Amino acid sequence: MNKQTILLISDMRQVYLAEILTKKGHNVRCLDIRNSGTALEQLEKLKGFLVEAEILILPIPVSKVPEQKLLNDILNKELVRGTLVMGGCFSKEQKELFEGRDIHYLDFMEDSIVTEENAVATAEGTIAELVNKSPYNIDEAKIIVTGYGCCGKAIAVRLKALGARVTVLARRREARKAAKQDGFYAADFAFGPEEAMGAAMLVNTVPAPVVTEKIIRELPRDAYMIDIASGAGGIDFACAKECGIRADHVLGIPGKYAPKESAYILERSVERFVENERRKGEA
Repeated sequence: MNKQTILLISDMRQVYLAEILTKKGHNVRCLDIRNSGTALEQLEKLKGFLVEAEILILPIPVSKVPEQKLLNDILNKELVRGTLVMGGCFSKEQKELFEGRDIHYLDFMEDSIVTEENAVATAEGTIAELVNKSPYNIDEAKIIVTGYGCCGKAIAVRLKALGARVTVLARRREARKAAKQDGFYAADFAFGPEEAMGAAMLVNTVPAPVVTEKIIRELPRDAYMIDIASGAGGIDFACAKECGIRADHVLGIPGKYAPKESAYILERSVERFVENERRKGEA
């Protein structure tokens, strides 16, 4: 390839992804934004690189770029039509920007294959966080998992295998039915406060405000909550702080706990997207 694949590095996933893509024949140029002190300088360099970019790969989530307003301005002014853009959890503004300029893009977190493959690494990393930060063992602990999508299911299944007493809270009837079929007790969020009583841990996977004050105030004060949902998450962190209950919002878990495996997952998604775009162009 004569044109370049520009890759913004925000964690080890992108480091490994750069290595894999280079071996695959991509002309990769990396911009490391992990150091907040030099991130602005790296974004300024991006302006000059985009004219030669065939592919632009942004972080997961894209919000890891510290200067979102500057990033959006660069994308709006410097991005060349024909450049394929990839990243995770694009904002509404960014999607509208791409669509308005007819820029073809892929949100990794909307790729169902990526979501399914990432769920394993996410589940293992989430459990590692629970082991490190909860004062209780997982075995025999009452643990609430909110949401029963790919990640919620993967987490619940592994917690159960470790001996936890898992309760699934889910908004959709279909999700609760699926959880029950998999052997879990499942309930609507309306029963959340009741289920929270005596729970040692809570894992939120829903990117909406579902873990409310009513639920949090029923948790024991030594409970531990982890929110892995995108955006602002789903836990009322202000209430958790007021109640003295530890709650962490942890994003990018696959990049922290299984970066190389995650890089291969992303590389396969990149190749699928590029190939699909090539076929469209030939049609």
